[in-house]
Order: sequence, then C-alpha cells, then structure tokens
Amino acid sequence: MSKPSLDGFDWQLLELLQQQGRMTISEMAKQLSRSRSSISERLEKLQDMGVISGVVVQVDEQKLGFGISAFVRLQADSSRHREIIGTITQLPEVAECHVLTGDQLLIFRVVARDMPHLRELVDGFTQYGATSTDVIFSTVKERLVINRGLQNSAR
Repeated sequence: MSKPSLDGFDWQLLELLQQQGRMTISEMAKQLSRSRSSISERLEKLQDMGVISGVVVQVDEQKLGFGISAFVRLQADSSRHREIIGTITQLPEVAECHVLTGDQLLIFRVVARDMPHLRELVDGFTQYGATSTDVIFSTVKERLVINRGLQNSAR
C-alpha cells in the first residue's frame, strides 16, 4: 500500500478537523486563510485518498453506564479465526478488536457496566481458548493526534 502524498496544507487541515470536527467549511477557510472552494476540494481529495475515512462522535462510555473498560487477550487456535472474529465483532460491548502476531490471536477492548458484567463477557470468550484480562484504570491518550511532530515523522 502506497503512502498518500500530503502537503503542509493537508496536514494543517487534518489537524484543524481533529481539533474541531464540527467546524464549517467557512470557518476552516477563515482559520487557514484559504477559500471555501480550496477547503472543499482538499477535503474531497483526502476522502478520495482514504486519509479521511469518516467522521465520528466521541461518546463518554461511563456516562452511558459502562464504568469498566478492559483489554482481553485471546489465545486460540487460528483455524477458528473467522468464526471467533465473527462472534466477537458482533458483540456490542466490544469497542475494538485487533489481530496479533505471536502467541495471542486477538486483543480486544470491552466495556462493561460492572465487574459481574465483565466476568460474564470474559467467560463467554473462554469457549474459544485461554483469555487474560487487564482492567483499564485510566486512559491518558486515546487517539492519534495530528500535529507537526506527526507530519515530520511521516517523512
């Protein structure tokens, strides 16, 4: 997969979007001293290149009643890979899921109302293999931040 060619303007636009995702095109044009049409064209280019794949709303899981978040690692037979992924990705409490190299087949983050709910979720995964669970006390960084440092690292 080839790396998309981004210029400084692309990086500025991405940084601004990430900081204030609900900003209008007019506001972006004003902040970046560009025309509305240049902003629109660039956004379309970034979407066509797959750099921007969607716009999402961040939700506070705790305020929805999910006070526990945990990483669950699953060590399982890779011959059941598709079946396991199919099951896990259908569970609404699974926030993210990653296929790994090494001894563990998957790592996924789950949200739970409380410890009994977490236990119930983890017990459901044991049908596929050995699990290990790490409860998350706090999150200090949750997402990739677009800024000059990242732009310099991409070169």
